[in-house]
Amino acid sequence: MAFLACYFLIKNANEACLDCNEGVQKFHQWNAIRIGGLSIILSLFATSGAFFIGKKDFTSLHFYFILSTLPVFVGGFLEDLTKKVGPKQRLIGGIVSGLLAYFLLDTHLNRVDIPGFDWILSNFLLFSIIFTSFALAGVSNALNIIDGFNGLACGVSIMVFLAYSYVSYLVGDYFLLYTSLTIVGALIGFFFWNFPFGYIFLGDGGAYLLGFLAGLTGVLLVERNQQVSAWFPFLLLIYPIYETLFSIARRKFLKSYSPFEPDSIHFHTLIYRRLIKSHLVNKLPAFLLNSLTSPYLWFMQILCTIPAVLFWDNTYLLMIFSALFAIFYTWIYFRIIRFRTPIFMALPVRILERLDKSK
Repeated sequence: MAFLACYFLIKNANEACLDCNEGVQKFHQWNAIRIGGLSIILSLFATSGAFFIGKKDFTSLHFYFILSTLPVFVGGFLEDLTKKVGPKQRLIGGIVSGLLAYFLLDTHLNRVDIPGFDWILSNFLLFSIIFTSFALAGVSNALNIIDGFNGLACGVSIMVFLAYSYVSYLVGDYFLLYTSLTIVGALIGFFFWNFPFGYIFLGDGGAYLLGFLAGLTGVLLVERNQQVSAWFPFLLLIYPIYETLFSIARRKFLKSYSPFEPDSIHFHTLIYRRLIKSHLVNKLPAFLLNSLTSPYLWFMQILCTIPAVLFWDNTYLLMIFSALFAIFYTWIYFRIIRFRTPIFMALPVRILERLDKSK
């Protein structure tokens, strides 16, 4: 469904659906469709229909799961079409989706495996609901921040939902197993059109949708299965989460301007500018320069996914790996910004550069 929907959008989308190439966070020089998120949401509703036909006992739960994503998706989708919905309004959409998830699914975080804070979450329902809604909105925004390069957000999301599928299988949660695998299927259908040629992008609607789905799946997995550490979904999603928190701190305290203002020195944009573009700008087509950025960030996600999957029930190890990732990310960021890129990151580009010279 997602694959065919993307094909239809690419062939029939009008000018309102095209992404512009102006702005500090735009890194492509071709007309691309920016409403790819529509293919994902359509495929998810089609999945609910398939579950209904197949008489799955979790059909209604899955439908409510998808229904709760509509406010956050619509906010991003309207921005894709009109370019007039700001980040604050989209953040509100994420909070509304979080509240809707509580009313439809009766789900909220009652533990984060931190002594003291868990007591507050367990004893103050209103605080738990508000905290969960803000957390889900934050994850939605976090995945949108890392979107922008061919295959980046989609590739990260595939890893996240495959990890959810594996742990859901281990604990016997077949609702989340089926749900996570069907999301992976939709993402793969989209991925064929997005990477490496960039015919279509997730857009804000798709990125916010996937971020919310990733956060909500994590909340449900932790709430429904006490043996799963609350730090398992946190470590899985720490790359986009830490990117967001780091960017807010950098803008607010180092640059002294609004955290909501876009800029061009995110980690992924630095890799594009300092590693890919500076060495290969006249040697490869623009879409390949864009696509070569994503594998670097997939590597960052792999560093989180492997320990998360191995130690999904060990809170202390998950905490340690989360801290190690934050340190590693910060170290690499400041090395790149000071033009001292670590050799292991510069080596692939240098190899490509030498291969081009040998021709």
